[in-house]
Amino acid sequence: MAAYLQLANIKKEYNISRTETQKVLRDISVEFKPGELVALLGESGSGKSTLINILGGLDTNYTGSVILNGEFLKDYTERQMDDYRKKRVGMIFQSYNLISNMTVLDNVKIAMKMSGVDENIQTERAVNLLKVVKMDHAAAKMPNQLSGGQKQRVAIARALANNPEIILADEPTGALDKESAELVMLILKKIAENGKLVIVVTHSEKVASQCSRVVRIADGIIAHDEKAAPIKSKYRPRRPVRAGSIRTGNIMALSWNNLWRSRRRSLLVAIAMSIGIAAVILILSLSAGITNYVNEVLIDDDSLRLEIETEDEEDFSNAEIRNIKNLDGVSSAEASTVSRNNVFYSYESIDGTLLTLTAAEGTFPEALYGSTPSEGGLYINEALAEELCLEDESAEDAVGKTVLLSMGEGESISLAVSGVYEDSSSYSQLCSAYAEKSILEALYASAERDMPNNRLIVSVESSSYLSAVREDLETLGYTVTGENASLGDIMSYIDLGTMVLTAVGGISLVVSAIMIFIVLYISVIERTKEIGVLRAIGGSKGNIKTVFLFEAGFLGAIVGGIAVALSLLIAVIVNVSTASLGVNIVAYSYGLYYFAGLALSILLSVCAGIAPASYAAALDPVESLRRE
Repeated sequence: MAAYLQLANIKKEYNISRTETQKVLRDISVEFKPGELVALLGESGSGKSTLINILGGLDTNYTGSVILNGEFLKDYTERQMDDYRKKRVGMIFQSYNLISNMTVLDNVKIAMKMSGVDENIQTERAVNLLKVVKMDHAAAKMPNQLSGGQKQRVAIARALANNPEIILADEPTGALDKESAELVMLILKKIAENGKLVIVVTHSEKVASQCSRVVRIADGIIAHDEKAAPIKSKYRPRRPVRAGSIRTGNIMALSWNNLWRSRRRSLLVAIAMSIGIAAVILILSLSAGITNYVNEVLIDDDSLRLEIETEDEEDFSNAEIRNIKNLDGVSSAEASTVSRNNVFYSYESIDGTLLTLTAAEGTFPEALYGSTPSEGGLYINEALAEELCLEDESAEDAVGKTVLLSMGEGESISLAVSGVYEDSSSYSQLCSAYAEKSILEALYASAERDMPNNRLIVSVESSSYLSAVREDLETLGYTVTGENASLGDIMSYIDLGTMVLTAVGGISLVVSAIMIFIVLYISVIERTKEIGVLRAIGGSKGNIKTVFLFEAGFLGAIVGGIAVALSLLIAVIVNVSTASLGVNIVAYSYGLYYFAGLALSILLSVCAGIAPASYAAALDPVESLRRE
């Protein structure tokens, strides 16, 4: 029978330092056939385990050629090498290398999962293989419940899971008692009798005596190659099977199991990280709630109006009004009038000039005494009220007094003072007043003058536009007046506070991301050997990376879920405590914030997991399997 597996001039050396190397394999050339039970016999350090790693596709850093059925392994792509480990070769290790958080059955199925085998077929074949190695009674047990011999039999069943042509056993009986060792060798002999090539690494002459061929290795070369009693094999050539890929569902299950294994630590990290996410959600919800409160309680139609004036009594041009109407957030712009130093007042023996007489449209200050402007009434500031009162009277006593207004020409108009307001302008010490627009029209008509349109009342669509519209008007060179200007400041402060608090919350998110990075990195270190096992049974670098990324995503989802629940709980408590305000101070009805918080948590976790996942994927499988 022609050689199935050939090694031609295999050489391997390790770097001890920058200038010094140690040669392990010096020049290995040998051929193997199906149906052989071959013992690679040699002392420790002779290079036999290194040779097994090369044959198993775990170590590709060598010179020479490994030829499988006429194909050179050196010519294989990385994916083809993954497929080679999945379907063409099965490895059995001295230390068993079972995955500790999986049952016996799942340890056998894991090799088939890596190959994308249907779940029903996985279970059926795994049970049958456990029967072959007399371990079907322990299918539901965990590895730590088994003896050494039992673990090794499970490892053999796993090596056979994808029906490979080659079985590589590295010291399979080294840690077993006599009875267990004899049973393992009997199983390996039966595997060879079924036409598979079985290569056993050993330093035991007794184990070697049970094989059909003994290849002695010493100082990195083949010292002797002798045949013993041949094995009657039932070899039947079969077409190589192209291995599939592990399914996404299986990767997710692996990730979840890993997370569940360290659930206490994961939960503590999730709770700590959720505080940052919950803080961001609450900050946004609180901002929305306060904005709603301002809109519902403090804002009416008058509050959404801004006032601007021209210098002297120049009219606003149609072009200016049109430009202002086209600003974002402006719903309308209506011309009005303010008369400056043109109107005279008199009361009994008191005469004077009003700094401003403004048409009572748009916004005006709230009344200190009396009421806001009404038809036929005059709404005056405290300075004018004090002018109208006697020494023993207060500003409140000005309400109801009748004042004559004129423009120095034409008839005077008699008006009763309807109210007094607090003047917060820089000219509060001078006399000013508001009156209905019809009063100003009558005064200008009596004096035969044209009434100017030197005041513009700009209506804003909503409170969210107040600050922006105000800034746009100031950019155009106008001075914005009225109480609504301060309301715009309030909205600006709310927005600024939201940004500052969100930035603080963002810092906590960065800390949370660092925590996830550390947790996943520790997880990689703890599971280094497990990673080596997955690579040895055909897991690709991409599979390993995806497992850890899914783990990060699951952790992020848990964090997000806790954060949403925590923020909702706090929102309910706050809103119940402030129910007297009539508005939910924390707007927990904004579902978008909670969805965004959950999405942010998952995204942040996955991003934090990229580096540890990439590190796990890049681990050398040989070095990983040596990790204790």
